[in-house]
Amino acid sequence: MGESSSNKRLPLPEDASILTEDLVIEILSRLPYSSLCRFKCVSKSWLVLCSDPEIPKKSTQTLSGFFYMSISPTYTRQFTNLSGRGQPMVEPSFPILPNLPEVRFVDCSNGLLLCLDIISPSPGQNILEMEIYYIVCNPATHEWVMLPNIIERRGIYNRRLGFDPTVSPHFTVFLVVCRDYYHNDPVIGVEIYSSETGVWTYKESEWDNGTVVGNTSKSVFFDGVMHFTTSGSSLVTVDKEGKTWRKIPTPYQTLHTYIGVSQGHLYSVNHDRSGYKIAVWVLEDYGSGQWILKYTFSTYDLPEPLFLQLQPYNIVVIIAVHPERNLIYLAIGPQRSIISIDMDSRAVHAIRTLGHYARHPYLPYIPCFSEWLFDGH
Repeated sequence: MGESSSNKRLPLPEDASILTEDLVIEILSRLPYSSLCRFKCVSKSWLVLCSDPEIPKKSTQTLSGFFYMSISPTYTRQFTNLSGRGQPMVEPSFPILPNLPEVRFVDCSNGLLLCLDIISPSPGQNILEMEIYYIVCNPATHEWVMLPNIIERRGIYNRRLGFDPTVSPHFTVFLVVCRDYYHNDPVIGVEIYSSETGVWTYKESEWDNGTVVGNTSKSVFFDGVMHFTTSGSSLVTVDKEGKTWRKIPTPYQTLHTYIGVSQGHLYSVNHDRSGYKIAVWVLEDYGSGQWILKYTFSTYDLPEPLFLQLQPYNIVVIIAVHPERNLIYLAIGPQRSIISIDMDSRAVHAIRTLGHYARHPYLPYIPCFSEWLFDGH
């Protein structure tokens, strides 16, 4: 049995040698993971010290960057740090994953990533006979698991992952099943995979007839429940057991809406069809479904260099709300420049330009070093 971290001696860097080992570890555990990654580049002694696995386990993590896809020249996996600088803190090529041809990002939930690989049917085969592999992995700990195969006999437009390590070490995958494969038809059910049981379970929809959760629908896992935007003026929810189904009316149409969680509340950020007006709503009372308007912003108020990047199509993609701060994140213009907007000071900060070939999904990433369980183990 190896030494525990409390007994082993870590080689303290010279500039930290006046401090006790316990104090250094306590200080480092208060830093975000992105800072630890930068410190590893200072020297070999800092690399060893910051690589102690006990440090990130003790620390509170926050938004650190974004996963996204690129189509140059083929689909490739990408990651950018929240700072917009330096080497990616996560290796987006994921050598840890099994050797599958085209693994793509699908969703991210509290540090876990849902990926899929699609093997197209051979000539003459029905398109519904394509092979689809689902993989859940943790980029911070290099752990991954391939989910049991599932036959997708109907149209599936949304594949979502739910995970909250503060509540349970288990994760849940939701596949929204529609009536037709080729069109955004109404939802007829949801396939649910639980890492606690290790099996898929199909549940017929209990949402209103005609509920459409299309291929551009956004979602968030909050308080053990998956929330989806719809083509109408509402959110719809289903819990991880598929027992409780709910519709939450909204004071706006959710077609161009991002939903996320910040400071313990459900946030909804939407823009009008023109893309110029952005509104941030907060679900103040979850039980009654009461929304309040927290913030509005016009892209006309962007600094001129950023406003000019929007042209000629005024492309605005809402990609995140900060989990602890009053910040929203957008990808704007044909070059997909990521910017942040401070809802208190209205300050706008340019983070990084991803380039013309960047494509959704843009997935906010919070590192997770907590234990996560699958297949009932």
